[in-house]
Amino acid sequence: MDAVDVMMNPDEVEVTYEPILGAATFQVEGYMVHGQFRGDSLTSFFYDDDVPVEYQLDIAKRMEHLAAESLRDAKQFVTFRCRAEWILEAGGEAFLAPLHELNFPLHRIYVTIQGTDLVDVSRLSRVVQYYRSYGVKIALDFAESTSIEDIMAIAPELLLVDLATMVEKKTLPVTYPHMLQTMEYIASKLGAPLLYKSIDHVGQLRYAWQHGGRFYMGGLLGQRATSPVLETKGMNVLAQEVPSFFLHDQERLQRLYELEFELHRQIQELAAGKWSRDKKDEWLLHIATKLEGKFVRYYLTDRTGFQTSANVYQADAEWRVDNTYRGYNWSFRPYFIQTMAAMRVRGRGYLSDDYRDFSSNEVTRTFSYPLPDGMFLFADLSEEYLYQNRLLD
Repeated sequence: MDAVDVMMNPDEVEVTYEPILGAATFQVEGYMVHGQFRGDSLTSFFYDDDVPVEYQLDIAKRMEHLAAESLRDAKQFVTFRCRAEWILEAGGEAFLAPLHELNFPLHRIYVTIQGTDLVDVSRLSRVVQYYRSYGVKIALDFAESTSIEDIMAIAPELLLVDLATMVEKKTLPVTYPHMLQTMEYIASKLGAPLLYKSIDHVGQLRYAWQHGGRFYMGGLLGQRATSPVLETKGMNVLAQEVPSFFLHDQERLQRLYELEFELHRQIQELAAGKWSRDKKDEWLLHIATKLEGKFVRYYLTDRTGFQTSANVYQADAEWRVDNTYRGYNWSFRPYFIQTMAAMRVRGRGYLSDDYRDFSSNEVTRTFSYPLPDGMFLFADLSEEYLYQNRLLD
């Protein structure tokens, strides 16, 4: 794209509207505004360092004007992409003034900054506060690639996460689900909904739904159009797929609860037999052989987190005893207090959420059980067992 051509012919700049669907309503709840020139995206123009900021702003103002005319009487929110440099121009007025002039309802606007484009964050955050004084909200795109410190400094009202790299679930790096969990956590702390974009297949939609997505957009749900649309194919996709996601996860949770009850029953029977406070390691070896195929590691602690037994673990199809961790205190682990409280209140065994074990790097769940004499059993399920029984996604 010839940047000079764009600057000389601003009247040929057009906008398209990409629909944003709501997870709760299955309706079009917003639009992302995109710019194009003679059919080509304006992204390269806006990120061309040889184009002066004032010229980029002139084109951005035209896009604002066109979108405001089309969306002024709509109910949906609208997201305008904005470079961080633009917001810093004239104390923020350079980008905000056209919307004032157009008498557009500012509370429906999300000014969308790209997280990988942040500059002078401390100054930017002050201008962002000025925008908020007028009711304008801030969205942060590529939030997953932005430092947590910068996210918290900007404190956006909407976080956008790009799922474009997620082609098929089997190709995902092991860190990807953790990144999504981090985004969920940050969003909950900020009170900001998550918008997942670039959703082009059902696998991506499922991930977005599982990981707290309030809004969705992408080719699967609706294409960009030269005028804002109120109905898209995505409305039917959501109506068909979301209930199946819910039922699938509900069935998986039911299997987990059934497993928790069954493990409680089995260990209760084993504890009623050969349990001995003075022969902890021997008892762990005994139950390991009785529960073959389920667990890969066992150990005992007291009520304050001190490990009172060896680790009994499986290696090369044999059960072995490792005294390395005897006497260690595990109360610093985030799950420990929750687990102990759950066992005390419920008076029964407790199955943890899945997590990745730091020593084996395998996904596991830990089953905990209250034993006599103030002792507590912790047993780690094998990843193979969890997968075979469809207890992991």
